[in-house]
Amino acid sequence: MRPWMDRAMLRGRIHGRLMLVLVAVAVLVSALAVWQFSTLRDDHDPDLAQFENQETAAAAASDATDPDAAEAATPDGPSPTTSESPSESASASESASEPAGTSEAAANGPQCTASLTLDNEWDQSVSVTVTVANTGADPIDGWEVQIGIKHLTVTTTWGLSHIEGERYGDILLNAALDTGASVDASFQADVQGRYEIPETVPCTPV
Repeated sequence: MRPWMDRAMLRGRIHGRLMLVLVAVAVLVSALAVWQFSTLRDDHDPDLAQFENQETAAAAASDATDPDAAEAATPDGPSPTTSESPSESASASESASEPAGTSEAAANGPQCTASLTLDNEWDQSVSVTVTVANTGADPIDGWEVQIGIKHLTVTTTWGLSHIEGERYGDILLNAALDTGASVDASFQADVQGRYEIPETVPCTPV
């Protein structure tokens, strides 16, 4: 009987130790479950989520204002170009054609030119011929030229009437010019220094 009782007592001790081990494992599992639950609760905490969102927004704003970060974010290669719409192309074409039309209209309107020729030159005076030509597509009924030459002072005119300042005009008898026609006038001027006769002076139909 003794050996049998010893074996029974041994089994009882083993069962007791196994129970202790199982209780310890259960305690550890319970503690782990409580820790995981608290972690999940913190992850779903609205205050904590808002705080994390604020940190993310602040980091994004900092990257946007950082030139190095912006340069790093920009991909290499040419930037994409936007194609013009048909309406924009048509508008650009119309805008480009307007100056040409205006210039053509101006070229077809009344125009004149005035060229200068040095006739005689003395120590203190010169005489110059002014040739006025109608270079436009329409006849003109009058013209005006500007004679402003440095170091020359106009003293006498032939076929020119002094309007004011440097402005000189026709004398009625030579005012009308058909297309391609021209007329000669002249003036004499005193010399006050070194001068240079220009090839042309401004001419305006009136």
